[in-house]
Amino acid sequence: MAQQITLQQGLDLFQEKNKKYFSTRPMTDEANAFLSSHDIAHVVFGCDTTLYGEGVVKVWTTFGTTLGFWKVIRGYNEVNAFQLFKAYSFRHIAGNILRFLLIIPTVIIRSKQMKKPWTWFDYQLYLDRPIADIREEFNIRVVE
Repeated sequence: MAQQITLQQGLDLFQEKNKKYFSTRPMTDEANAFLSSHDIAHVVFGCDTTLYGEGVVKVWTTFGTTLGFWKVIRGYNEVNAFQLFKAYSFRHIAGNILRFLLIIPTVIIRSKQMKKPWTWFDYQLYLDRPIADIREEFNIRVVE
């Protein structure tokens, strides 16, 4: 994703690219709100939907947002987000798990270096802003 695009454009691209992962089962309003914020976090923190990317976005969410640890756990459980992991092949898991485990300390450090935590549920204020500007405002340094 080009950094000059707005958060809304980045979200649209992310959702188009990953629509095969979206659940069609009915969910509560709370679960839908959580998933919307989760998708935004993928874009803001520059995470894909590989096992590595999903793990990294969960660490960013836990340490770099206003959500908080227990709400992170409850939110991911409510939306049954861990079902996605069943779609990964053994080869995919083997290729991503060590990479993810090694990056955890870096993500925690970078989240603690943010100027302020990402606003989990109030992201609408940022939808028309370029992603690069948002990352600069919050001091979000994406990991590769």
